[in-house]
Amino acid sequence: MEYKGLGVTQRIAIGKVFRIVDAAPFDSNADSPQENEPKPGVFSPEREKEKLTAALEKSRRQIQDILQKMQAADPGNKNAGIIATQLGYFEDPAYNEDTIALIDGQGLSAVEAVRRMTRELCDTFNSFDDDPYMQGRSSDIADAGKRILNNLTGKITEIPQPLPSGTVIVAHDLIPSQTAQLDQEHVLGMVTETGNITSHTAIMARSMDIAAVVGCPDLMGEARDGDRIIVDAGKGLVLLRPDDAQIETYTGLQAEEEAARNTGETVKYHRIRRSNGREVLVAANIGNLRDARFAKEKGANGIGLFRTEFLFLGRSEMPDEHEQYEAYRQTAELFGKEPVSIRTLDVGGDKMLPYLRLPPEENPFLGMRAIRLCLRNPDIFRVQLRAILRASVYGNLRIMFPMICTREELKEAREILGECMSALTGAGIPFRKDIAVGMMIETPAAAIQAREFAKEVDFFSIGTNDLTQYTLAADRGNPLISGLYDGMNPAVQYLIKYSIEAARSTGIPSCLCGELAGDPRAIPVLAEYGLDEFSVAIDAIAGTKRILLSLDGFKTACLYY
Repeated sequence: MEYKGLGVTQRIAIGKVFRIVDAAPFDSNADSPQENEPKPGVFSPEREKEKLTAALEKSRRQIQDILQKMQAADPGNKNAGIIATQLGYFEDPAYNEDTIALIDGQGLSAVEAVRRMTRELCDTFNSFDDDPYMQGRSSDIADAGKRILNNLTGKITEIPQPLPSGTVIVAHDLIPSQTAQLDQEHVLGMVTETGNITSHTAIMARSMDIAAVVGCPDLMGEARDGDRIIVDAGKGLVLLRPDDAQIETYTGLQAEEEAARNTGETVKYHRIRRSNGREVLVAANIGNLRDARFAKEKGANGIGLFRTEFLFLGRSEMPDEHEQYEAYRQTAELFGKEPVSIRTLDVGGDKMLPYLRLPPEENPFLGMRAIRLCLRNPDIFRVQLRAILRASVYGNLRIMFPMICTREELKEAREILGECMSALTGAGIPFRKDIAVGMMIETPAAAIQAREFAKEVDFFSIGTNDLTQYTLAADRGNPLISGLYDGMNPAVQYLIKYSIEAARSTGIPSCLCGELAGDPRAIPVLAEYGLDEFSVAIDAIAGTKRILLSLDGFKTACLYY
């Protein structure tokens, strides 16, 4: 039987099914369970608060135990940071106080109070549909919430140990703390019925270097423990109970894949040039300083997209100028002369930051978001721009405006930037006066006007995630129309090519920072269009360089350290 999902990695696994039956994550849309609910007439707020305190403490000990095992097995385990963030939820006084207030003030049980708090927090972070970092935070909260609920109701959260050798995990979904317990020595891959490629579970699967596919509905109902299974993550393909011929074919492909990966590892620190001498950068998409360090280690030739939203979320007030400055400065210093493109704040009506007091919108993806919001709130915009300018003297920072649709928006944004430069000059504060200023091409309106926009900016960055969904009117998060969402669609490709050619004709570089930049199908096509910079997920850096070097007209210029 054949299943099609979304490939998280480029690995192939041939193994046997091991089903994780109760691995579904917290469902923010589910109705509240009745289990462990207080019976009429016997409700005791004090008893419910005692249960909550005990469940929080038990959850904290469980996470600490998982972390100790992870670090004992691998002292440099990068996934430990993802799991460690959960400790903050169990120890956060604000979370505890708000949950207790639901018990005292609304008469909710501990179970219902935790579910309500988790639901609200998940909904907030899930509203950041185009931001993997924020989606990862939602996954952390859901994981922590489910752990607390399981400890309140007596359910088991941990994955059975040890798992059989040659295991391929099959589950409805996995939460990050469960993924962290997978033994790489015995687990070859994982397939889930739900999930997306930007979740922390997916990120962890990539760092573990196992074959992983998400979004394969109905698989759990058909698979049985011990079934043979093939996972071709590069194609998002799962073969359940394959025949001998398929096993033989994939055994050969697996050997070829391993040889190709070894080659890719040797080229990750290479710089790449076209035969005409023009350099092609392979940069990284990041959300924080930890990502930046990991990207540097993996051979990134700079940062093509620094999402700054992480500084603004999960807090009661906006980060001040100094806090933002420090984040940008440290990243600039890390990459030195390499370009670091900082996207200015991209939040909106669908991304609920309480201190911005944004009104609800019927269609937030077409509403007050990104540059529109910043222009409407210039004080917030100025703080961020000043922070970026001050940090620019420590490296090669570039400013990138998101969601530009009109020349008037770009003009106004540049005017505010000019005001910030004048204010810093007057105060005697140094900054790079020649800092590059670019814009994102992520709407059809921007792409169609690319030749005019190219005369007014220093670089383009094509955001294909939004460009694809706006061009095809297909929500990339909606599984019912997932088949429509395809960056290789001719209409999307036309707009990408036109934008790259507009940049080239004007003499400015073009970057592409959507998922398409690391897609093996798209890399040769984008290279042929003349793209100057591929900004990809960190784990795709080596593979992207390998594919580029396999193309005619590309060669290694030198090593990058």
